Amino acid sequence: MTAIPTHAAPAAPISGSDPTVHQLRHRRELPLLVMGGVLSVIGVLIFIGLIAAGDDIPPWLNAVVLGLLAGPLLVSLYLIRYNYAQLASNAVEVTSEQFPEVYEIFRDNAQRMGLADPDGGMNSLPRLYVSNGNGVLNAYATKCQITRAYVVIYSDLVDIAYEHGDFSTVRFALAHELGHVKCRHVSIWRQLLHPVARLLFLSPSIFRSQEYTADRVAAYYAPEGALGLSVLYAGKRMYRHMDIDAYFDSLAKHKIGFWVRFANFRADHPIGFRRMATLRRLPTEGWDVHGPML
Repeated sequence: MTAIPTHAAPAAPISGSDPTVHQLRHRRELPLLVMGGVLSVIGVLIFIGLIAAGDDIPPWLNAVVLGLLAGPLLVSLYLIRYNYAQLASNAVEVTSEQFPEVYEIFRDNAQRMGLADPDGGMNSLPRLYVSNGNGVLNAYATKCQITRAYVVIYSDLVDIAYEHGDFSTVRFALAHELGHVKCRHVSIWRQLLHPVARLLFLSPSIFRSQEYTADRVAAYYAPEGALGLSVLYAGKRMYRHMDIDAYFDSLAKHKIGFWVRFANFRADHPIGFRRMATLRRLPTEGWDVHGPML
């Protein structure tokens, strides 16, 4: 039986120069993003062309067209501020005085990623909040301003650090979320691609590639906690009793047929079946592994 790490191990040392953001990205992320951008532009041009082709366009229709074009940006700007205000008023900010062990891990990850710039902007240290997960094991990164990001980690995920002493998995999870910030997945311009991408069923693939990218970032900066992500599938108590070798043996017995591929295609995160198999390759292949998109 191979035990899942449950000690507060320091991050693995980084030797030589760190990989660039381009090197950290999953190989499918940029092609999918470019495809989404091109399709969005084509969609907008077709829409404008259809409107312009009509005779005697009433003024109100021009206003509707302008609203449809500017709407996604305005909605995104509104949601950035509203969602942050709602979150910050109902969560606990992690600081050097509040949950200092988690804050130290978070700040260390951010500094090593170049995300602790005191001058502000997207390279400044994001704020970190603990939110009541109500049983859900999750974390996410998003924006509080156009040029500032923040990270939220649910309390049930933090529990495994304070109840089980498993700070390694929490380090990996926080490095994953900071990976989204480092690779600009929280950029407002990406959000503008989603309306057309959703209509064409492209959004799940874009999100899935971004999740693989964030895993690659975490695998580089915090590899010792990678397999601890089994907590997402076994739960915060049972995962400690999980035989990781038996788990992978059972995965090997599953056929990767149409339905598994289709489930993965429809998911905005790599399904656990694929994600864990990719993370298991880290000890022998290093951080530079690319999970399968289908």
